[in-house]
Amino acid sequence: MQNLGTIDNIYTILASKKNKHFYKIYTVRHNQTQVFHLIEVYEKALPANLINIMNNLIALNHPYVINAISQGNGQIVLNNHPQVNRPYIVYENVNNNFLDIYILNRGFGERQSKLIFKKILEGVRAMHNANICHRDLRPENILLDENYNPKITGFYFCCINANNLQEQAGTKSYVAPEVLSNKPYDGIRADIFSLGHFLFILVTGQPGFKSASSKDVYYKLIIKKHLDHYWEKLESMINLKLTQEFKDLFIRMVDPNPAQRPTIDQILNDAWMQEIINLNDEQMNALENEVRNEFQLREQQIQQGL
Repeated sequence: MQNLGTIDNIYTILASKKNKHFYKIYTVRHNQTQVFHLIEVYEKALPANLINIMNNLIALNHPYVINAISQGNGQIVLNNHPQVNRPYIVYENVNNNFLDIYILNRGFGERQSKLIFKKILEGVRAMHNANICHRDLRPENILLDENYNPKITGFYFCCINANNLQEQAGTKSYVAPEVLSNKPYDGIRADIFSLGHFLFILVTGQPGFKSASSKDVYYKLIIKKHLDHYWEKLESMINLKLTQEFKDLFIRMVDPNPAQRPTIDQILNDAWMQEIINLNDEQMNALENEVRNEFQLREQQIQQGL
């Protein structure tokens, strides 16, 4: 890795990990400890909601949520650029890419997705139990560690108070209809909606709709409960047959009525999840290896430009 600059003369910038709309993510090395970290450098002051939840995030320490370590506001020096002062947040280092890069316009199918999604659900549940709503759950905000376990990131829109929220937040195709309509909403139930569309893309590699609006051709069919027609159109478009258990869970998670959406515990115990719930240790290890091998295969294809 090259030396691209420094942060507060404490961290050496080694690589640019990803450019987001409001911030950039860098891989860095602490100059004294030589420990690698990820750092988000923000263009403007940290939003108040993110400042408020930092202590909650730092205390969370969950295996499927990236560990937040500290925050600062200091000197950012990039090679061939003038020095600037920027706020930043320091996280643990996570080696691999974001999940969206591995989807490659094709999903992981139902069986492998169950394992990946189960871990993501456990991470989101830990956030909710810590009184944190994410509000931007999507594959682009899931990093993968050296064993290809998911790490939830992308906390820009997170908030503490789940009830009676009004701010539109998130990425349009994952945003719940009540959020789009500018009505007060419950952040936890809005997260369930985002997870529902996330799951569809994880399984199929394709979106189930463009936005949760009556103007959307596909979501309109869900609103009107014309589900046979919806699945006929979708399965023809994605050229993939899906199980009834998956269809039922997906439709409940993206229900236009937030009160009808399942809780995370209900999703984890859903009929669709029973296949992996019932696995013994040997079978679970075999599935873990299968999923890890699939990620490694896709990583090779990415490197080869396929």
